[in-house]
Amino acid sequence: MYSCNYILIFVFCTISFVSGQKYRFVYSYMSIPDTLNKNNIINENMVLEIDKDKSIFISQRKMISDSVMAEDAKKGIMTMPDENINTRYIIVKKYPDFKTNLITDEFSTSYRFIISDDRSLHWVLLPEKRTIGNYECQKAELDFAGRKWIAWFTEEIRFNDGPYKFKGLPGLIIEIKDLSNSHGFQLQGMKKIEDKSVSVIIDEKKKIRSFTFKDFVTFYKEYRKDPAKEFRQRVLSGDVYYESEEKRQEHMKLIESLRKERVKKDNNIIELDLLK
Repeated sequence: MYSCNYILIFVFCTISFVSGQKYRFVYSYMSIPDTLNKNNIINENMVLEIDKDKSIFISQRKMISDSVMAEDAKKGIMTMPDENINTRYIIVKKYPDFKTNLITDEFSTSYRFIISDDRSLHWVLLPEKRTIGNYECQKAELDFAGRKWIAWFTEEIRFNDGPYKFKGLPGLIIEIKDLSNSHGFQLQGMKKIEDKSVSVIIDEKKKIRSFTFKDFVTFYKEYRKDPAKEFRQRVLSGDVYYESEEKRQEHMKLIESLRKERVKKDNNIIELDLLK
């Protein structure tokens, strides 16, 4: 259990938005990773942190875990990451053009991937309105990444941003779900960032592999076919030591089995068209 000076305000409130000030929006994220086990619903808090030149979208648990590890590292203490983090990627959108990068170390133990995504989002604004919390919201629809999304945004919070890669509406996205109810984000609270708040930290020490989105699609399809490829290459090159050939073979088979099973159960990813 981590202890830190971090307080979330889980109520809707009016904020006077000031240019140059940093804000944090907390969303609940609901997802169903396996279509064959729809009772396994994952709930996680996500943070959208908005600064003057960018926004960062990250798991709340990952943000706290990374911050604790960074502080411990300054003291010479080696701390392991929180194993209960479900969403390990970070989304960074650069203002004012909203250039979007996804940062992840999910696919490699040696590299951190930076995947640029320049796809345009073609929203359809609809006249329907409803009140969510204290905000008057308007409906919008979007076809993106193999799913149809329904969003509710408010012009009362004038950030053209939202959870995940969603952006470009005339106000902050308060709620967005896909039609199959497999993935959904709901705003839970917001606050101005105080100096003592836990900060979003992106470790720049790891080696970087940069991808265009098109190149990443090719990589991802190959990865799902053989998710243990990099590990097997490390073992065969001698990077991983084993007491005997028998133990090496046993461990390789175990890792391959576990990773293939994990990929098999992760068949309802948020960008569904990556599986086609």
